[in-house]
Amino acid sequence: MLDIFVYPVSGIMKLWHLLTHHFFDEQTAWLVSIVLLVLTVRSLIAPLTWYSVKAGRISALLRPRKAALPTATTPEEFQANQDAIDAMHKEHDYNPAIGCLPPLIMLPVFLGLYQVVLRMARPTFNGSIGFITAEEVDSFRDTMLNGVPIPAFISMPDSWATDLAVDPALVREKALPWLVLAIAFTVINLCISTTRSFWTTDFNSKLTRRVFILMLILIPFIPILLWSLAMNGPIPLAVIFYWFCTNLFTLSLTIVCQIALAKNYPLTDEVHHMRRESITDFREFRKLPSAEKKEHKAATKAENKKTAEIRREANKIRMAKRREERQAKLAQKKKAKTKDSAEEVENADVKDSDVQKTDD
Repeated sequence: MLDIFVYPVSGIMKLWHLLTHHFFDEQTAWLVSIVLLVLTVRSLIAPLTWYSVKAGRISALLRPRKAALPTATTPEEFQANQDAIDAMHKEHDYNPAIGCLPPLIMLPVFLGLYQVVLRMARPTFNGSIGFITAEEVDSFRDTMLNGVPIPAFISMPDSWATDLAVDPALVREKALPWLVLAIAFTVINLCISTTRSFWTTDFNSKLTRRVFILMLILIPFIPILLWSLAMNGPIPLAVIFYWFCTNLFTLSLTIVCQIALAKNYPLTDEVHHMRRESITDFREFRKLPSAEKKEHKAATKAENKKTAEIRREANKIRMAKRREERQAKLAQKKKAKTKDSAEEVENADVKDSDVQKTDD
């Protein structure tokens, strides 16, 4: 299944190798190809990253205006609020549904990019990889980085080290700087992303609160995971070098997006005030006795249920209105078509009459 994404990525890498092969030696050309592959693929999907980040910021900026809308108690009031929200979204060219698409599009690209580098670096993998032939794969595996073959990995068995003619201690020594830098870039990127999320998180919402807590957990978890995989798993030096390149690009893109957000979509005082209020409310809720917490949850559940019922009624009214509008349009088109047919018949009769008069 991953081969679907491997083919386009391998084609880009092969193209870069063919171009750089004329300017560098064989080994350097493959290393440069990895860097250019990351730059190419990540640059192509960079606009999606920016769109996703921008959509999240616009959503936060619209939150105070949405909160200022009156509470809907009837389907008509709910529809009025929905029309006002749609007008806000149209004003800022914002679509909540489309904002979820970039991560879904980027994930297969990341998988294809990672699979190409991983398969090419593993000595146990034989054959071609997408558009890259088996001979080119063997040439890639002969590449050296800091005097170490890029298929080598830190925890490889002695038999593999003998086959590659490399000292395991040398592999560890040369791989650690790349690994530490890759992890450092990841941690900085996670810290920036988590901080950005903190400024816009509504702590009264269970979903957004849990997402933020998950991001906090990932800050120590991801570095530990990467370190464990690199030190104990079959992670080739080529993959560690790939981690370095892609994490550096991700960090650079995150910084650029953060600067663009601060310049074009700065957070307002109302957004900060709502966040501080949500934190205060959440802290006060945690201090409540268990019985009061249950009552509060029950009241919230009942209110959400009532809102859902109003929403369903409003949707029914809106769908009925749309059906009526469609029927009216169809009737208007049918009427216009009938009128045009009548005019054509009348024009044809007039033409026949003129021809008959001419013959006479």
